[in-house]
Amino acid sequence: MTSPQPGSSENDESLPERVIACRNCGASAPAKFCPECGQETAREPRTVAEFVHGLIAQYLLPKGQLWQTLSKLVFAPGVLTVDYIAGKRTRYLRPLQLYLLASVIVFAAVQVFGLNLGLRLYGDQGVHLLRSARLSPDVDHGYGLRLSPMQIILDRFDTPGVRRFGAMSAEERFTFLRARRTQYVSYFVLFLVPLYALTIGLFYRNRRRRYAEHLIFGLHCQSFLLFMLLIEAKLPAILANAMSWWVIAYFTIALKRVYGGTWAETLSRGTAILALYFVIFFVANLVLVFGLLAL
Repeated sequence: MTSPQPGSSENDESLPERVIACRNCGASAPAKFCPECGQETAREPRTVAEFVHGLIAQYLLPKGQLWQTLSKLVFAPGVLTVDYIAGKRTRYLRPLQLYLLASVIVFAAVQVFGLNLGLRLYGDQGVHLLRSARLSPDVDHGYGLRLSPMQIILDRFDTPGVRRFGAMSAEERFTFLRARRTQYVSYFVLFLVPLYALTIGLFYRNRRRRYAEHLIFGLHCQSFLLFMLLIEAKLPAILANAMSWWVIAYFTIALKRVYGGTWAETLSRGTAILALYFVIFFVANLVLVFGLLAL
C-alpha cells in the first residue's frame, strides 16, 4: 500500500483548516461577518469609497434598509411591526433606530423652518405638539394664547415662576413657552412612547403579548406620526385636515393587522386607546409646562 505523496489532495484534506477568529469576541468567523457578534472580519478599516458605498447600499438604494422600512411604514400600516415580530428584521431599520431618525429629522426641521407640529382635525383645531408661530386672532380664537394646560396652571398654582409668567403679556407668554418647549419637546415625545405602549397593552391584555411587542408597535406608530406631522406642517388646511384623519385611520388599520380581531372590536378598542392617550398627552403636557416655568 502506497503512502500519500507530499502535496497530494488526500494529504491536503487531512490538514486542519486555518481558523479565523473575530477580533471583537474571539468566536470562529470564517466569513465576512462574525456569526456571534456581527462585526466585520476584515482586519483593515474600510476605505472612504467602501464606506460611502455601504451607506448608499444600506440607506439610499431601493432595496436598502431605509427605503424598505419607509415604504412599509408609510404605505402598509402594521406590516413593519408584523414582520419585525415574525423575525424578518435585517431588511429593516430597528424600531428605536427608526424613531430616533424620525425625531432628528423632524425636530431639526422645526428649528430651521419654524414649523407648527400638530394634527389639524378641523380647520386649525386639533392636537398640537408644538407651535413655532402664533396664529392670527381671527383663526386662533385665543387657543394658542390661552393654552388650556397653561390656564389650569395659572388658575391652580401659585409659585414664583407661575407669578412671573402671569405678569407677562399674551405675546410674551407665547414667545416664552415656544422657546422653552422647543428645547424639550423631543424628550417629551420619547417619554410618551412607553406610555403609549402601556395603553395598548392595557386594552389588548387578552392577547398575551409581551410589553416589548407593544413597544415595537408604539415606536413604529410614533415614527409614522412624526413624519406625517412634518409633511402636514406646510400643507394647505384642507390637505392637512385630510392627512390628520388618515393618521387616525392608519392607526386603526395597523391595530387590526397587528392584533387581529373584528373591525368592530378594533374600532372600539382603538377609540378607547386614542381617548386615553390624548388624556395622557394632556396631563404630560401640563406637567411639562409646569416644569418649564420652574426652570
